[in-house]
Amino acid sequence: MVLCGPDVRSERLGELLDEDPLLRLYCVAAAGTGEHRAVGELSAARNAIPLGELARWEFPGDVLWLKRIVAGRPPGWTAPEHLAEFVVRPLLITFRGLLARGFLPAGELGVELDSAAAATGRIVLGGIRRARSAVPGVVTALDEQLDELAAACVLISVDEQDRVRAAFDRVIAQELRHLAESTAAAFAGDHPWLRFVHVVAAGQHEILSRVVRLVRARSARCRNEPGLPRPLVAVDLDFCALHPKHRVGEALRRLGEAHGIDEFAAPAQLDVLPGLYRPGWRPFLAANGLPARYPELDWDALYAEYRQNIAWHREALLTDEPAPGLVEFVRDLEQAGARVVWLTGRRHRMRAATEEVLSRHGLDHLDLRTTDDGPVAGQKVAALLDMPEHELVAAFDDSADNREALRAAFPAASVVAARPPGFTVDGGDQTRCGIRAFESLPQPVPLGRGHSADAPQLSHVTSLSRLRIGDLSTRPTIWSHGVELTAEEQSRIVESLVAAAVADGRRLGREVGARADPAAICRAVWRVVTAKPFGASRTAYPPEAAERDMLASIEAGERIPFVVVGPSLKQDGSRLKALGGLPDLAELAMLIRLRQLDEAVRQIHPPGIAVRALTDASHFRFREPDRYAGYHRELVAQVESAGLRDVVAVEDFDDAADAHPRCGDRTQRPELLAKHRDRYATAFAGLDVRRDPRAALGEADARDPAGPGRPRFAELFRSVLQAVDVPCPGGDPFAWSQRIYANPFDLTDPAVPAEVRRARGDLLATAWRETITYLANKHVDEELDYSVLWREGCVRMSLSIRPAAGRLRFVPLGGAGVMPWHGTAALNDLCEVSVDYAISLVDQGFVPVCAARESAQPWFMVQARAVDRAGTLDPAVFDRIRLRSK
Repeated sequence: MVLCGPDVRSERLGELLDEDPLLRLYCVAAAGTGEHRAVGELSAARNAIPLGELARWEFPGDVLWLKRIVAGRPPGWTAPEHLAEFVVRPLLITFRGLLARGFLPAGELGVELDSAAAATGRIVLGGIRRARSAVPGVVTALDEQLDELAAACVLISVDEQDRVRAAFDRVIAQELRHLAESTAAAFAGDHPWLRFVHVVAAGQHEILSRVVRLVRARSARCRNEPGLPRPLVAVDLDFCALHPKHRVGEALRRLGEAHGIDEFAAPAQLDVLPGLYRPGWRPFLAANGLPARYPELDWDALYAEYRQNIAWHREALLTDEPAPGLVEFVRDLEQAGARVVWLTGRRHRMRAATEEVLSRHGLDHLDLRTTDDGPVAGQKVAALLDMPEHELVAAFDDSADNREALRAAFPAASVVAARPPGFTVDGGDQTRCGIRAFESLPQPVPLGRGHSADAPQLSHVTSLSRLRIGDLSTRPTIWSHGVELTAEEQSRIVESLVAAAVADGRRLGREVGARADPAAICRAVWRVVTAKPFGASRTAYPPEAAERDMLASIEAGERIPFVVVGPSLKQDGSRLKALGGLPDLAELAMLIRLRQLDEAVRQIHPPGIAVRALTDASHFRFREPDRYAGYHRELVAQVESAGLRDVVAVEDFDDAADAHPRCGDRTQRPELLAKHRDRYATAFAGLDVRRDPRAALGEADARDPAGPGRPRFAELFRSVLQAVDVPCPGGDPFAWSQRIYANPFDLTDPAVPAEVRRARGDLLATAWRETITYLANKHVDEELDYSVLWREGCVRMSLSIRPAAGRLRFVPLGGAGVMPWHGTAALNDLCEVSVDYAISLVDQGFVPVCAARESAQPWFMVQARAVDRAGTLDPAVFDRIRLRSK
């Protein structure tokens, strides 16, 4: 089947594949690459097959090529899953990527096969042509081929055709979400994929993102100035957080029956529905052409009747639907440090039903403020003024009167108009500043959808929970597009990094300059260790702290001792952070940064530094030795590679404590550990995180037995939750973990498969137990006085973004807030070593670079453009690779 006319532009296609980092992962040109013949001449015996041939058979049960492709699927995958990821997704990404640039495929599409006749996950293109007005026809033709493919899949699997097609449609919906407005416009027309096209208006994205930024900034100030009011965000319910389409439709239907208005018999067919307030009534009537059809009716009087018809009883309220993006926006606000309050005009008598509908969507843990009978605006203001420990940062409301009152009372707050789609509110002008829903673009911005920043990016988040994991792609096809380094190439990278770090360290030390007096030397060393490359906070680690920690060693002419707790082990339990349990280039870069620090200090104090790394893989949370032995063995080898044999000593945390004469007796540890576990178990008696996770956490925070200044259970739980091992029942383990972590607190949504909800419950229960164990171990460490290991005569290095006073913050990979063993090494666009979460790197189209070792785990990941079509790493990488300068 020929999709388009003869206007084939193979040369331009080659340029697009070179320019677009995502297209080159999912499609390949048939002509001019030496890999394929023209698609129209493809032979089934070669390395590609026309898409239409997959679903063709000579007699019932004969779909030989489809059988061969499905037979090559990964273990545990179903046939529909395999076809969805290795045929349908590449097709969608290719089509969308071309259309975003104004092109359509020309000629027949092919599916690339490897030498074993397995699908590689790339579409073969013969050429491209300008899109013009052919989009609906091309989409319809492609969708028909997907129908045929689903029907053929039924012949070789136990699935029904509707279920197979549903798997395909899920991929279409995922790939047509978060389109740029220009790309969404290119999909205009009458075709089967139009219902999947989804766009977030740029203005809405900026408004919501700005509110989160304001909350985050306010939270940061509150951490530095504990007496400041905490940030508060107020959200209205009706026609804002909740969309009452059913209740409005029923109110109109009753109005139509009473006054003979035929259009109200089927409210869903109206162009728009009215909002709650009078300013939206006339625009609703005009939009549906009602005054001209029924000139005899007193429409102004009918508004009052419409309002009386709107039901507020329990059964009606339970039909309300949350605004798109609401759950994710609330999660973003809470992660940023906000208290979110539902500020509604609903009366107190509706409270129970309102809490029930919020509970259905996992939103009942938030404060709900209802009102007395009478005007609402003043009561909303009074409710907020009744929270003096909080400061209003933003409020969302569909009522102009409410917004005016809120702006007058809180002039510093951002008060935002809610104008839900499909309703006329405040005059019905949907183009004015405000939001239609609570959806914003994920960060980093999704690739291949036409956004201005359409290039792979690092996420720069400091927690896995800051990513919208459910919106990300696991891209199982990219692993065949990576690079396998030789031992020589790996050595070149290490040598290049070490040479640059040594030179930079010596230059920094010389710039600070040598001193003769020990106190002056100490001050100079302080300037070095708090320099930008090492990420220290001079406020947390002032010169007085350096003198306390370093002066004695300097006076004695000895190495200055540093102690750091960690690294523990690679956090690969969920695979979302790292894709294997060995240290990668991130850990090596951290060690090379220490080499840079040592070289800089030696220019001032020739003995340099001595770093003691206390590894704690099984100290705070028990792990079997074989879970971390390989990590520690490889880490020690990296110390050698970085030239730090005489500088860095890797020791087990508990072994170091045993060897110290002032640490308590480790044999007491089991008894003390049981005591503190029991203390938490008693405090949390009756709480079940599987039943209502947010309520359980809230109550645990209220009952927390830890004293002031101690780690809080609820806060630590959210961190431990991201590091729990996630067993996979089969299929793609990466995708399985993504489904679990998409919303781990949602255990009740019937749209989520039961096995996923059960796995989420198991995850929460495991995290609950491990958090108690972690905190109990922290208490035991205090009783056994483990802090003596770093309390005197040494510099206590901290890898925390917010170190305790008197500790030296060490950020080994500048610009990355993730510890090296909490993520996966990656090179940014400047070839600087960084670290990010594996799920975000994969979603952004980074490809793996594997080291010369017996492991499929990536050593680091790079943008696709750094790998040529032959699978070779760009030679410039070997010379340009660097640590960040700050």
